[in-house]
Amino acid sequence: MKLFKGLLVAALLLTGCAAPAGNVNEPKGEEPKNPAAEPIKVLAPTGAPALSVMELAADGVNTVDFVTGSEALSAEFAKSDSDYDMILAPINLGAKLISADKTDYRLEAVITWGNLYLVGTSDTALEEAGNFAAFGEGSVPDIVFKNAVDVAGIVPEITYYSSAQDVQGILLSGKAESGLLAEPAVTATIAKAKEQGIELKVILDLQSAYQEKMSTASSGFPQAAIFVKQGSEEKVSAALAQIESFVSAAASDSSKVSSLVDQLTPEVLGVPSSKIAAATWAKQNIRYTSASLCEADITTMLKLFGIDYTSEMLSK
Repeated sequence: MKLFKGLLVAALLLTGCAAPAGNVNEPKGEEPKNPAAEPIKVLAPTGAPALSVMELAADGVNTVDFVTGSEALSAEFAKSDSDYDMILAPINLGAKLISADKTDYRLEAVITWGNLYLVGTSDTALEEAGNFAAFGEGSVPDIVFKNAVDVAGIVPEITYYSSAQDVQGILLSGKAESGLLAEPAVTATIAKAKEQGIELKVILDLQSAYQEKMSTASSGFPQAAIFVKQGSEEKVSAALAQIESFVSAAASDSSKVSSLVDQLTPEVLGVPSSKIAAATWAKQNIRYTSASLCEADITTMLKLFGIDYTSEMLSK
């Protein structure tokens, strides 16, 4: 598990903040962005969701832990005594536990709206014999892929791998001519392929394909969401406002993204580099939307997982 912790150390030093090695805080002499806010603890998966809470993680007030995979997320969702005030996770993961009454967390907002793309060596790669590399069988990437695309019409043989990193390796080795990837790995893979003399390009935006196929109101699909622990609603209000403000500002200020990625490090956040994270921000579809404002889109998405959405799933 990769952990990044921004720990509150107010009043320990008059000249600024101090923290154990490995933590990133406000530079000395600067006040935290939310000095009056009560510190909170957040758990987020690496990748696009992690990018959405970068400012929160670096503000010197809150604790934000980043993890790879869904095992740790599921474990914290299920704990009755979890000390995380907020968890970012695939929307189906949290919603399934809420519907089964197995978690104290409730849905607050959708934070990512899809970052999935099909890449290939040519525009006709899906119509030609060969191999197609996919990942996440049975999870959000796979479900979206199968509902946005006529999979039966894909000519190459589809093989599933355990991760997007594996798909990247297969494409770069030339063992597959097309595949499913997520940004920012898409851009990184295309760049690496070019260095190796392999031409790869985006041949389908799954967000657009999903919206057209499912006739949804919003561009893309509810992918990662913010879940708030019952009883922490007031405590996290300032943090939620900070997240919403940051992702909105980042859409028009790539320097803000690259600076924070460098500060927190690409390794901790699970992205290729600060340059690629900033350049692909728009393609990652990171935007804050209150769940109450996109219930129809959430309903459509959860139905694909056999989950019946109700307004009782919402954070109060």
